[in-house]
Amino acid sequence: MKFPLQRFLLLLPLLSVSAAPTEKSPQSGSVDGVKSFLLKTLTGIDKAAEAFVSDAAAYAKIIDANGGDYAKALAASRGDLRALVAKMQEEYKAMDSFGYEQIEGIVAGVERLKEFDVYLDAGVPAAESSNDSPAAPVVLHLSNGAKIDREGCLFTYIIEPMLWGSQPKYVVPIDVDGDGKIAAKESLPKAEVLTAAAMDVRAKIADLVKTSNEWQPSIEDCFGAIVAMTPTLSGYFDDWKESRYAGETSGKFSAVSRVSDMKGIMQSVSVLYDAVNDRVKGRDPALAKAIKQGFTGILAFIDRVDAREKKAAGKISAAEIDELAAQAKEKSDKLVPQVEQAAAILNIKIAG
Repeated sequence: MKFPLQRFLLLLPLLSVSAAPTEKSPQSGSVDGVKSFLLKTLTGIDKAAEAFVSDAAAYAKIIDANGGDYAKALAASRGDLRALVAKMQEEYKAMDSFGYEQIEGIVAGVERLKEFDVYLDAGVPAAESSNDSPAAPVVLHLSNGAKIDREGCLFTYIIEPMLWGSQPKYVVPIDVDGDGKIAAKESLPKAEVLTAAAMDVRAKIADLVKTSNEWQPSIEDCFGAIVAMTPTLSGYFDDWKESRYAGETSGKFSAVSRVSDMKGIMQSVSVLYDAVNDRVKGRDPALAKAIKQGFTGILAFIDRVDAREKKAAGKISAAEIDELAAQAKEKSDKLVPQVEQAAAILNIKIAG
């Protein structure tokens, strides 16, 4: 298999689009603070995506230099390949786990931006799609003539499983550590999938940066996103259970615990509420205080769940997780009507 690296490298400058700097910072009572928070976070995501493309190219160059023979490439450049995969895993975390997940409540909740959530992080394979779970319109054309056609979003279904070896069709099983055996998930990413995914995620993030810069946030956007995204919290517990504690794990969410993602999304929803809190406080101080305490309580609850997981060292039962999910749902179910009441007081119509 000969990888056309020169063509790949020629395209890199076309993808070099960075987030525009912003002098504003998040501030309570201002919807502009939401945009500032979004753009500041996207700057780091964009930088990680740029590094990811570069390291994917370096990885492909080693595979290409060995005629597409992964065993030969590993024998000749084991240290380099292992280092590049480790770097790309950290870049992935910077893009998604500690990047996109921190703004998902905004991106997925705002009408102007939500298509990016489907493409990058939440869209399922076409075969599994429904009205409630849209398919990610991701189509990757690989250098070997093959195509990945609507098999799920970039982060959850393609890049993360490829880097952590949980999706067999995107990796080459091989003795990476050189101990004479191939352990479960021990593998190297397929170069043609890695480079195609890297280029695509880089381009989509650049598009998200551009669209976010153009977006003019409104109070309606904030309330709509809060109401849409707050109830999603309890669903993360199913992902957490299936990815770490089920008899047969899903293979998804290998990079970090899904508890980290819970905190990220709820922090971004809290940022949305901070932007409207002063207006609510001006009309109903008691309600504003109750909503603010609701978000503070949810974030403290997630911190306790995080501490519990770390203390348990991987020994949390499915029943325990289901109970925690029920508690999370109770908290979000109480909070959403309060937010809807606040919107009504301000004569804000929430779409849907």
